[in-house]
Amino acid sequence: MTNVTYLNLPMALLGRWRAEWDSDDGRSEYHIFVRDGCVAVEAIDYVDREAYVISNIVCDSKSVAFDTLMRSTGRKGHLVLEVKSASRVDLTFTFTDTCAAVRCED
Repeated sequence: MTNVTYLNLPMALLGRWRAEWDSDDGRSEYHIFVRDGCVAVEAIDYVDREAYVISNIVCDSKSVAFDTLMRSTGRKGHLVLEVKSASRVDLTFTFTDTCAAVRCED
């Protein structure tokens, strides 16, 4: 007997996606795939091949959202990939940078 399991995965998002933006912020490639019945994400800076640390993956039938950390810079991000067509997604990202601040003398 065959068992069929329904997976609520964003099938149209499976594969590799690359931002088309000529900027340090846009030189990332995202690989969305299924591992052990769950959506998984790997991401790299495709210029220097540094991998992002991926966490907090959430998906529905039209989008995948996840958090990123670039170890070399400490930069954190939150990204959402939303299906627009079979060959295009909208990529919305928010980055958080951390810097030192010093007290101003009055």
